[in-house]
Amino acid sequence: MSGSPKFSEAEIVEWKQKILEAERQRRSEAEARRRQEAEEQERQRQLEMFRNQTHIHVNVLLSDLHWQWANFYVQEAVALQYRCQNQLEAIACAESLEKLLAISEELVRIEVAMQEASKRKRWDEAEKKRRADIERQQFELEELQRRVAQIPEAEALKFDAAGRQLLQRVLQNVQEAIAVGNPIAVRRPLAEATALVQKHVRQIVQGQVDSRQLQVQANQQLAELQVILAGLKADPVVMRWQRQAVTELENQTNAAKLAIADGQFKQVISSLSESQQRSQIIIETANTAQIQAEQRDYIADSIAQTLQEMGFSITFHQPEHPEHPASAMILGATTQAGKGISVSVPIAGQVFYDVDGYVKHSVATVDGNTAAICDEAEQMLTQMHTALEDKFGVMMGEVLWQGKDPKRVLRQADQLPSSQQTRSRSV
Repeated sequence: MSGSPKFSEAEIVEWKQKILEAERQRRSEAEARRRQEAEEQERQRQLEMFRNQTHIHVNVLLSDLHWQWANFYVQEAVALQYRCQNQLEAIACAESLEKLLAISEELVRIEVAMQEASKRKRWDEAEKKRRADIERQQFELEELQRRVAQIPEAEALKFDAAGRQLLQRVLQNVQEAIAVGNPIAVRRPLAEATALVQKHVRQIVQGQVDSRQLQVQANQQLAELQVILAGLKADPVVMRWQRQAVTELENQTNAAKLAIADGQFKQVISSLSESQQRSQIIIETANTAQIQAEQRDYIADSIAQTLQEMGFSITFHQPEHPEHPASAMILGATTQAGKGISVSVPIAGQVFYDVDGYVKHSVATVDGNTAAICDEAEQMLTQMHTALEDKFGVMMGEVLWQGKDPKRVLRQADQLPSSQQTRSRSV
């Protein structure tokens, strides 16, 4: 027989499809539990890491408080120390990232309170020393200069570069007016400088708050993506079908870490949001591929069992490309009479057959053309299709091959040459 292709298409009846989907659902639930366990472990790791960072922050504040103890009134220093120590207990008892974030904000408030308490004492001590207006004005100028100096140059240029440049000129004017020694002449430029410093500080603080909020949002989205990534990597189905996509997602996560460190918060937030949406697509794509693979395996197993029941011996049953999960499943079978068949079941599409040892000849059709006849092989394949549908719910289409007369009625084959092959497919 010639090596002409035959075709047939495999479908699974509705009840069998439901069984496969139910089994996929059961496995998906197990896989979801595995992802949830991995996600919970990652949350706990992040919680403990942030707990340690917050604990270090408290110790730094206590150390600063001890070092600057003389710069505070005793009662304020004791109160600040008590507030810091209270946070140590709260940190130990915190059971969520939100509670630790609240403690972190309280630490920022304590730090601001320390600065305010230090400033109050400096101010009071300076007032005792400065009895004259000019001395008080000099101190006020120094306080303005100190407030400006406390703002890092990079922060000032980032959030209010023009205001910083103007302040330098105004403060210089106040210093020159104080040097003259006339307090009345100092009042107006000093008031202007005070207003400008307050405006400059407000703008810097607002910029820092906005930047910190963006940073917190970016870090939260990054943490959520890391949790999702841990779940994906723990899911064997995802890693089987979507390993490259998971690797790309992990690379995006690592890039986001670098971008956050570089202060590119808005860009990171946008990219992380897209990555989180991509993670859901990865899961859905992997599950769809797994269902198709299980359908492929079910069809191949059904064909193998049917052929055995028809008297064939299975010679091989394996993936065509073992290194690729989407490979077609191939199997071969032979009879003691020397007849053979090989089958290729793809993950989606048509099932192909190669048959050997079956007779074939050609006949003239009513329209004067020639049609190929392979009744013996067709009868065997038709018998197999019937058994597949009855026992396994696998519905195969009509057996077709190149040159077949579509109007031909199946008949018993005569003696045909056995040294050629016929390749068929189911459609």
